[in-house]
Amino acid sequence: MESPQNALDPSAPLAGATPALDIVKGLAHQRGFTLNSWFAIGHMESKGHVLNYLVHLFALSVGGVIVGVDSAASITDETTGWYGVHHKFYPFFRAKVRTDRLLLKTPTTLIEGTLDDLHVKAQIKDATIDVRLRAVGHPLYNKGTARFDMLGMDVFQYSIPTLETTGQLTIEGRAFPASGASWFDRQWQNQPLGPPKGKWTWMDLNLSNGWRVSLWDAADVDGKRDAWVTVIDEAGRHTVAHLVPLVEDACDYWVSAATGARFPTRWVVKVPELSLKLDVVAHPREQEVQGLHARYEGASRVSGMVGGKKVTGYCYTEMVGDWQA
Repeated sequence: MESPQNALDPSAPLAGATPALDIVKGLAHQRGFTLNSWFAIGHMESKGHVLNYLVHLFALSVGGVIVGVDSAASITDETTGWYGVHHKFYPFFRAKVRTDRLLLKTPTTLIEGTLDDLHVKAQIKDATIDVRLRAVGHPLYNKGTARFDMLGMDVFQYSIPTLETTGQLTIEGRAFPASGASWFDRQWQNQPLGPPKGKWTWMDLNLSNGWRVSLWDAADVDGKRDAWVTVIDEAGRHTVAHLVPLVEDACDYWVSAATGARFPTRWVVKVPELSLKLDVVAHPREQEVQGLHARYEGASRVSGMVGGKKVTGYCYTEMVGDWQA
């Protein structure tokens, strides 16, 4: 594998990718867009526990002015089934967002730094997240360019799928040293205020064969679907391929008593072009974030086949939009 410096050089050519943005300049808040999103998720084993964490911040703007930051954070202990979540919208005077460098801060969350030293913190009831991330893998440019249309929105999105992770998670007073892998996702677009029109599912599939997969499955209000994956291998080669819509095999639905949203918690991911078939299962099932609008952010287990060989892995499954029963 190339060195981290070369791997993350925005000018370094990557087979199958033609980037429409600069990943380093794109870290800071991008003006001229209604929504800017920063998303850090991690998976690790510590003291005999399988743990996952999520910190998701997005800044909302109206007329070019930042009006507030939506903050969400969660920890999932797959070993015990423990799940803790915090979600809150902070108006602009209680949040800090920089446009010259990466810095987002609310009373309960923090994302700041560079790809060599990214600091992520969050407070959750009975739990905390305090980790530092260092990018060691290639960037993933969604759809090969990091710019695509989804539900009528012009979306910019890139991911850093592999970051060395150090620090600590705490759950009910017990400290768990963090020493695993994290995924960082950066996105911005002009999105109408209020709940999205239609709905989508996104996954970050981390597979034991070295593949990192960003999955999108979107459906508009008329049910028209656009489903695809972007895959990078350990050399950073990009492949964009059609995804069989997840609705065909989604099952084990869970209905939120708080919002009435009806989310599947098990999926079959099928990409015939790549001979890929995966079983994805959220664990535990109850992993809803309410925030400005209800959405699902669920730590999930992955198993299946790629090219006739068995693979295992993990991911987060995100579902946003109209998921009412």
